[in-house]
Amino acid sequence: MGRKYIDHSWDFRQEDTKYSVHGFHPYPAMMIPQIARRLILEYSRLGDYILDPFCGSGTVLVESKLNNRYSVGIDINPLALLLAKVKTTPIKPKTLLVSAQKLFDFIHSNRSQIDPPTFFNIEYWFKPRVISDLARIKTAISEINDQDIKDFFLVSFSLTVRAVSNTRNSEFKLYRIEPTKLASHNPDTVKTFQEIVLRNIEKMRYFYENADRDVEAKIYLADTRKRTPLPDNHFHLLVTSPPYGDSRTTVAYGQFSRLSLQWIDLPNAKNLDRQSLGGIPTKNLENSLPKTLNKVIEKIAKQEEKRAREVLSFYLDLRETLLETTRVTSKKGIVCFVVGNRAVKGVRIPTDEILVELFKALGYNHLETIIRNIPSKTMPLQNSPTNITGRVQDTIHKENIVIVQKR
Repeated sequence: MGRKYIDHSWDFRQEDTKYSVHGFHPYPAMMIPQIARRLILEYSRLGDYILDPFCGSGTVLVESKLNNRYSVGIDINPLALLLAKVKTTPIKPKTLLVSAQKLFDFIHSNRSQIDPPTFFNIEYWFKPRVISDLARIKTAISEINDQDIKDFFLVSFSLTVRAVSNTRNSEFKLYRIEPTKLASHNPDTVKTFQEIVLRNIEKMRYFYENADRDVEAKIYLADTRKRTPLPDNHFHLLVTSPPYGDSRTTVAYGQFSRLSLQWIDLPNAKNLDRQSLGGIPTKNLENSLPKTLNKVIEKIAKQEEKRAREVLSFYLDLRETLLETTRVTSKKGIVCFVVGNRAVKGVRIPTDEILVELFKALGYNHLETIIRNIPSKTMPLQNSPTNITGRVQDTIHKENIVIVQKR
């Protein structure tokens, strides 16, 4: 078994984790680009093919393109794939500025009443004037013919939706602003959109000047628990950070994405969290997973069987993804998983050790596990493990970079 050790050089405490297109749009539990870049440079060569089966907003894909590697990203979240697509598509900043000015002029000149979307509770999450302004912006974007440019502005629109909504923007789950603060919450929607657009155009500059346009980044809406359209034994390197667990107590990707998905008319707005790993609890606790996991399951089940079944469901789903990624990883290919060891019902789950056991059963050699601190990753510092007000526990302050090699 490879060694497990702490290495603070992976903390990247003073680094800018939002440089260039990485700062386009927030996304839950994003892998910082410095980790992706270092793994790419250490374990691949120019022209290699890199896979991220849980690509999220595309950090690994962006760093692959900046470092002359071909890449493929897979995710089940349509918003994540829109973000990844835009972040890996270099567009000349001057072209975007010209398009932006036309777009702003159209928004300001079009004062006609536009029918907004009709999704459930829209007036709960947005004030009437905000709804009207968002509808005008969306209509203006829909008039753009160039799909790449249209998608660029849709990403800025998505962030605007979040910024001007009645949600608490400091959280990823959907919580409405307190009534005492809501009365004075009167955002300038058009101004917010313009500021985000201009900021993102400036962030595009570095990527446009440094990304290799001949190196492709492909993105698929797919579920890696099932067979994907990817060829056998194709990828030299896999770099990913999978979901942390069920959305109820860790990261609610679906809740974070819902309002944007509804405004942009993308699918899966309501059911995304149930479709994610561990979204549906198992019917019982029977399984053939490693002993390390089963010891944890037993401890959780003594407190609450349903929570134990939710945890088990996540790791059963994770094993299915490992089966599929094993199929597409080349012989001697390197696989890097960046994971946190979360706690459920006060029981810390050693996901890194469970992963090593799962990989070994599939014919991998464990090279090493690197422990790093999380100084800036977008994760809550505490959560409510029971969803009871006032009862909280620390979440994940360290990450484990598990590195294995296919035999």
